[in-house]
Amino acid sequence: MREKIVVAHPLKASMSRLFDPERWLRKRLERQRAHHAFGDDRRKPELTPEEVRRDHWQMLRFMGLHALAGALIGAGVGTALILFDIGGLGTLVARSANPVLPVLLVIVPFASIFGGAAAGSAILTLPYEKKYREDDDRGPGN
Repeated sequence: MREKIVVAHPLKASMSRLFDPERWLRKRLERQRAHHAFGDDRRKPELTPEEVRRDHWQMLRFMGLHALAGALIGAGVGTALILFDIGGLGTLVARSANPVLPVLLVIVPFASIFGGAAAGSAILTLPYEKKYREDDDRGPGN
């Protein structure tokens, strides 16, 4: 049932539409009480240990391949910086007494940054199939 709000001032009318945490909490508690009163017919499916293990290995493989691809791209960018002599970097490496150390100091940070970024994007785009829907964990306004 909606209450009719009669407000003369336009600012007060817009303020009445703001999120009301007390109302949201009251509705959530009512939903939980109703849910517990009728029993939980929507139980979460139990996965066997083998299914869980297989699911975890699939996720780790997905993330690892993305991190490896990112690290290879980063190493390629670092190598390109040196080979194309961008900013005189190739010349500095060529003139150094021990060229291995400067090459590693350029390539390793690029590989780790690109690999970490690729792993992070892999986490955000995991092809995880949701096995159940949780209506109770929705936030305010949903």
